[in-house]
Order: sequence, then C-alpha cells, then structure tokens
Amino acid sequence: MTRIDAVDLFLLQVPDFDAARDPVKDTLLVRVRAGEFEGWGECEAAPFVSLAAFVTPESHSTSQPIGASVLGERLEDPADIARMAQRIAESSMNVLQAPHIFSGVEMALWDALGKRLQEPVYRLLGYEKAFPKQPYVVQPFASAPEQTYLDMRRLVRAGYGAVKTGWNGFGGGDFAADRDQLAAAREGLGRDGRLFLDAARVWGNDVAAARSYSHLLDAFDVEWVEEPFDATALGAFADFSHYHGRKRVAAGENVHSIAQARQLLDIADVGVIQIDCGRIGGIAAARDVALYADQRGASFVNHTYTSHLALSAALQAYAGLERHSLCEYPMDRPSLSWAICSEHLLPDGEGKVSAPEKLGLGLPVAPEAVLKYVVDTEIRFGATLLYRTPSIG
Repeated sequence: MTRIDAVDLFLLQVPDFDAARDPVKDTLLVRVRAGEFEGWGECEAAPFVSLAAFVTPESHSTSQPIGASVLGERLEDPADIARMAQRIAESSMNVLQAPHIFSGVEMALWDALGKRLQEPVYRLLGYEKAFPKQPYVVQPFASAPEQTYLDMRRLVRAGYGAVKTGWNGFGGGDFAADRDQLAAAREGLGRDGRLFLDAARVWGNDVAAARSYSHLLDAFDVEWVEEPFDATALGAFADFSHYHGRKRVAAGENVHSIAQARQLLDIADVGVIQIDCGRIGGIAAARDVALYADQRGASFVNHTYTSHLALSAALQAYAGLERHSLCEYPMDRPSLSWAICSEHLLPDGEGKVSAPEKLGLGLPVAPEAVLKYVVDTEIRFGATLLYRTPSIG
C-alpha cells in the first residue's frame, strides 16, 4: 500500500525583488513523497503563514495542523485525496489558512498519484480529453497612454491576441485619463483583440460608481470587467451584473471554498467565475466549481499568475470543458515564477495552450531554482522544532 511518507515545504523568495521585473516576490513549493512517487505543488498565498498552518502545534479539535491529516495517509486513488480534503475541512476548519496550504499539498498529491496510476491528472478527474484554451496575458496600464499602446503592440507581435489590463489609478473618477488608457489599449491590441479589465475592487460597494464607467467599457469593447467590487459585496455584484450584463462581470480569484464560489454564481450572478486552485483548496475543488459554472451557464476561467506548475494544475480542473476556452497565462520569463519549472506550457501553432499529455501535472520542478531562491527557515514552539527547511536532494 502506498502511503505519504513526506511533505516537504520550500519557501522561495527573490532576494533583490523588483516589482517591475517580478510578478511575485515569494512563493511556497510543496513536494510530496509517497513510496517511489514524487509530486509537486504550489501555494498561492502568503508563504510563511501557509507553512506555519501545516506545522502549527495541535490545538483544539477544529484547529489541527494540516500535516496531521496528510502524513502517513494512503495515496492509491482519487478517493484518498477527497478523504484527506474532508478530514481537513473538519479538523482544521479554524486554521484559516488551511485551504491555501492544502491547495499546494493537494496539487502535489494529484501529481504523485498521476505518476503512480500512469495518467495525466485531468483523466483522473473524469475528463476524456484536454481541450486547448486561448491564453490571455496580463499587462497593467503604463504611466502614460502612449506607453500602454506600445506595450499592447509588443504583446500582439509576440502572438497574444487577448490581454487583461487595469490598475495604476484606473477607476478613480478621472474619466478623461481612464478613457485615454482604454483607447490606447484598444488601439494597440487592434479591433480583433480580446480586451479584459481588472478593476481591482476599486469601487468597493459602490454600484453607482461602477455604472458610471459602463459606457467607457462599451466604447472600447471590454469583454468583461473583473472584480469591480470587494469580494463579499454580493449585492453590488448582482446589481451591476443585471445592469451591465451577467456575462460581462467576473470575480472569484479570492474565494477559498466551493461554497463561496457558488455564492458568486447564485447570489452575485456573475457570468465569469475565476478560480485560483492555489487558494480554493486545490484542483478537485476548482474542478467542482467549473462543473457547477457550466451547469449555471457561466464561464470558468483560471486565475494563475505564478508558475507554470500552477498553470498546469489550473488547466487540469477544466481541461475537458470545451466551452470554457480561456486561460490566464503567466508570461513573465525573467521571474522567480518562470524559473521554478524546467519546462513550460508554450502556445501551439494556433496560439493555444493545453493541459500536458504527461503523467501527473507533467511539469518538472527545477532543483537549481529551488536552491537559488530557498530561504532557510526554522520554526520552534518552545523547545520543539516544528519545521526546518528540507534538503532538495
């Protein structure tokens, strides 16, 4: 019987972080060893806090360390991963970082299980085929519209026909400046390009403010606006979805449970649900949301801006759903996130990307990157050593 022998956590950090170069400053990689099989995953949350949630000293019955529900457990079929997820939901419900750390662990479990069962993860999830997805990349507004135009032209020349933009002051009420930025983005991308906007919660709970921008979004053919409100402002989302159009409102990257995602679909009535499987509890949770979104007539899109290991995990969750044809695509090559993997999911001849036809998640982690960026860490509780950075070998 194959059991989980070790779960190793590696906190990586860019020592000379430059926000202009690196999309992320740090991350937490997870390695699972089960018999002769090894799997890798990545957490998308504050890495030190996630690490601590895995090793935290035992507290009361609903505040157990996540490691207690994983180490020594059987890993022979998908039901084993579901059983561990349920146990964590019950015994660690008051460890509020539990979904985040288990997300990375769960990815690694699927990776190892896929290698054991000689299948890509998407097939273990019940899909017969992995349909290709159109990648969209993220390019924030530049400080001036002229540079925004040039940035968009550069992406078009690189072969990207879909771009998400925003941030850097957009939505604060300077309509002229915001119009100029959107105009530059649209002109640079071209009329056939797909343009998305991340409003980055700029309107809080203010539906009137969001409505005042609706005409700008129409003028430049913005396909959907992401996170116009705070994640918990379900009523504001519902009002704006009914006004602006359900299929043109997106949210979900910050949810950390299937129940929260369903609220966005059922109560907030968003038409595009964006799930980060490094936050929600892993690949299976993201798959369940994708299937529910499909039933509700909404679109499912991954939220991924870290490594291609995380991208592969995200794609597995909705690989077999042909209608859901977009994916967020991390493209920043001079970054920690790109360095993590020794192979990457590159667009094919038609500019599409797919979940890899390889065992598990199909993307090997680069040991040299782990060695370069790992932060030596110890966590002690009194005289007890709870954690020490493991060896990569």
